[in-house]
Amino acid sequence: MKTWIRNFLLLALTVSSAHAVAFEVPHDTIYFYKTWEQMLNLEPSAYIVDPVIETVTPYEAYIETGSEEINDNIEKEYIAFSQGDSIWLINSAYLKRNFKGDAKGLDGFIPVFFNDKVAFITGNGPLSVKDILFGTDNDGVTTYTQSYYYIDFLNLKVNRLTHSYLSELLENYHDLQMRYEGMKDYKKSYMIEEFFFKFIDRATEDVMQPYILDLMQ
Repeated sequence: MKTWIRNFLLLALTVSSAHAVAFEVPHDTIYFYKTWEQMLNLEPSAYIVDPVIETVTPYEAYIETGSEEINDNIEKEYIAFSQGDSIWLINSAYLKRNFKGDAKGLDGFIPVFFNDKVAFITGNGPLSVKDILFGTDNDGVTTYTQSYYYIDFLNLKVNRLTHSYLSELLENYHDLQMRYEGMKDYKKSYMIEEFFFKFIDRATEDVMQPYILDLMQ
């Protein structure tokens, strides 16, 4: 659990200040990956030095190389990029091509957290028509909220985490499911998050949980 939280905090420090701006990462390198095997083994297939990353929200980023051809190639060829071995963003175009469900509502490169058995992303939360037209605060500014999305490799789906979907995920761990559904605030976001991370820990340790690479072959 500490590793997931550490990686999340590192990512927040990197992109949380961005709101439709572009910034240059000084003397830094981002690494590109074409497969989950490359990601899990830290074996990138390409890299760019001193990239410019355009961020629309903390959960939606784009790489600008100055070449439309290279930008298009990145979108088509690579499933993720990393800064070092702690900060990872997955390509929403890859998710849309290969997964059903809620992947269609994601854009750009999105923060992703994974190990050899489970993976999830933190994306923009849903906005109502009212939010889009009039903003989410009194000044008419739209502030994007975070949602968790679980990558279901078995069924090739990306599902936004809700209280009902979390109950479904916990079906294989009946004790956790009963504890979660017995909570008074089980529909609240903080409770959903708490038991989602308990699910991540349990699935990671579960010898019956298939490995990502076995499911992606």
